Amino acid sequence: MNPIVMSILLIVGIAVFCHTMYYKIQLLMALEPLDRFGRITERLKNMVILAIGQKRLAGRKKEWAAGIMHAFIFWGFCILIIRSLNIYGEGFITGYHLPFLGDDFLLGYLYIALKDIMEGIVLLMIIYAVFRRAVIKPERMHHTLEAYVVLIMIGVLMISDLLYDGARYNLITLYSNPDHLHFFNNPQYGSEFVWTPVSVGAASLISWISADSTQVLMEGMFWLHVITQLTFLNLLPLGKHFHVITALPNVFLKSLGYPHEKTQLLDLEDESVWEDESLGINHIHQLNWKQGLDLYTCTECGRCKEVCPAYVTDKPLSLHEFNDDLKHELFANADNIIKRSKLAATLTEEDSEKNEEIKAQMAELNSDKKLIGDVISEDTLWACTTCRACEEVCPVTIEQVPRIMAMRQGQALMEGAYPKELDTALKGLERNGNPWGIGYDKRADWADGLDVKIMAEDSEVDYLLWIGCAGSFDDRTKKVSISLVKILQKANINFAILGKEEKCTGDFARRVGNEMMYQMMAQENIETLNNYKVKKIIAACPHCLNTLKHEYPQMDGNYEVIHHTQFIHDLINQGKITLNKSLEGSLTYHDPCYLGRYNSTYDQPRSILQSMSKKGIQELDRHGKESFCCGAGGGRMWLEENIGKRINVERAEEIVDNKADSVAVACPFCLTMIEDGMKELNKEESIKTFDIAELVAANME
Repeated sequence: MNPIVMSILLIVGIAVFCHTMYYKIQLLMALEPLDRFGRITERLKNMVILAIGQKRLAGRKKEWAAGIMHAFIFWGFCILIIRSLNIYGEGFITGYHLPFLGDDFLLGYLYIALKDIMEGIVLLMIIYAVFRRAVIKPERMHHTLEAYVVLIMIGVLMISDLLYDGARYNLITLYSNPDHLHFFNNPQYGSEFVWTPVSVGAASLISWISADSTQVLMEGMFWLHVITQLTFLNLLPLGKHFHVITALPNVFLKSLGYPHEKTQLLDLEDESVWEDESLGINHIHQLNWKQGLDLYTCTECGRCKEVCPAYVTDKPLSLHEFNDDLKHELFANADNIIKRSKLAATLTEEDSEKNEEIKAQMAELNSDKKLIGDVISEDTLWACTTCRACEEVCPVTIEQVPRIMAMRQGQALMEGAYPKELDTALKGLERNGNPWGIGYDKRADWADGLDVKIMAEDSEVDYLLWIGCAGSFDDRTKKVSISLVKILQKANINFAILGKEEKCTGDFARRVGNEMMYQMMAQENIETLNNYKVKKIIAACPHCLNTLKHEYPQMDGNYEVIHHTQFIHDLINQGKITLNKSLEGSLTYHDPCYLGRYNSTYDQPRSILQSMSKKGIQELDRHGKESFCCGAGGGRMWLEENIGKRINVERAEEIVDNKADSVAVACPFCLTMIEDGMKELNKEESIKTFDIAELVAANME
């Protein structure tokens, strides 16, 4: 078309984009380091399924239509990139095509057919997207001008390309190709216009204009497409649609093997970390680069809000706003963060005096705002139940909980700032090894008369049964412990408990940021377990399961840990216990967050219940990966809900609406919260709450 104009546009457009991206990348590199580059094959698979395949959008039943819409816009946009490269080349060489995409290759024809059809589909999807935003207005969505601008620009890209091809078609077929325009016309595959019905349709819409006007239109659409795309490219890093660029790498770099980045094991013996306030996250520069990339990538889709138990019950936690506030603070301090990183690189072990000067300079570059208080409110920080519902639905795999956990660490350790309601439970941990504060010597009282082995008396067993604090001290949950013992004895399992040697795993302390207390509890337990050479553990609580299985290895506590529902399921399959299918009435099941979303255990509990219930399971609206939290996680078990509606009541109302006669759970916290919710609704007699172990014990042959 015009090599000079094309050169100017490409040089300016790409130079501005590279300058913007260089600064964004420089800021990420100035944040804390993190290794996320191993296991490439798994990462590529995740990227293909989650990012390119749009699994969490198109695969989400609750929003199938919106998911398909977004997926087709994304796929169409990706397919059009190849076309755009061809157009850039056309600016220099008439008839330019990327290798293997010319008219000598079937692939070239297949591509133009796919591109043509996808452009038509994308236009339809854009119309639906605008209608959805302007008319349907889903509550979770943020209705911003930027969203409409982006949709319009994508539409312009599609329309300009279709009209470019349509005008070219008319010049070739109606006006005898006056400028000898290039088009596919292979004897074997035919004319390109046989393969591009949408462009031909566009051509018919403009067939009434003259040859000269058609020529002007074709050239105008060509340059409009180029200018729009380069403008769009430079707008992307400046707003929420930056995710168009960062989504693929963010998904590629997601956590593997565990749903999100594990809580960091802090070195509490290092005096320097106390001095420079680097325990947890206390300042914006202490985010690691992946957490910064998460902030870049937030799409502001609002799906996290829709499933967040805190937000749904009117707590001051909106994860979109949480991310947005952190992102604004990050950008506001970008220059200082980069300078700080450069200063940190000059620290040396040899010159301690110079190091002190450098550290003083680094401290002066800290943000003027307190991260917790000025940027993120205390109520927002402590509203989170760490249920991971937000992470499970996030289409770009943003990890929300690790940041919240690290900020709580910073508050608890560096500021001594945490809800004072926690004091009683924390003192109970410190003095008696359990948040109830009941004497540790009473830990095995629940087992009196059950003929249960104690490890101190006989450690030659196959399994250690980890009862947990609730199962040892809470009167309601003791019944679950007794039921579980009956099941194991019926199956002739050789097991024992620790009795008074068992202490809280420290899960609660860690979730509320008290890493010091967690490490103390964990170390004592690990020493006890290793002393008895424990290898296999059956955990009666998903929170204990998660801590023993995933967090104790950080302190060299390596064990094979299984939840009691998984173990019971195996016993049934092995024929060691047989269940009667005699459970009357309708039954539903509440998925515990730490069993489901943290440990991917969904099928085994349901299989057990199906084998007992005559009517099967009557699923709740929010179940499986999108189960609704009971409200007890993240230390919230020990905090009152003084803001908004109680989370457990919200869940109890859903169960009541389900019209089930009973509800099964698989977690002591869930048992307490659901039963309390039923009591508040005056439904505790009509809808009974049971742990699965209780139902199994009552229905064994």
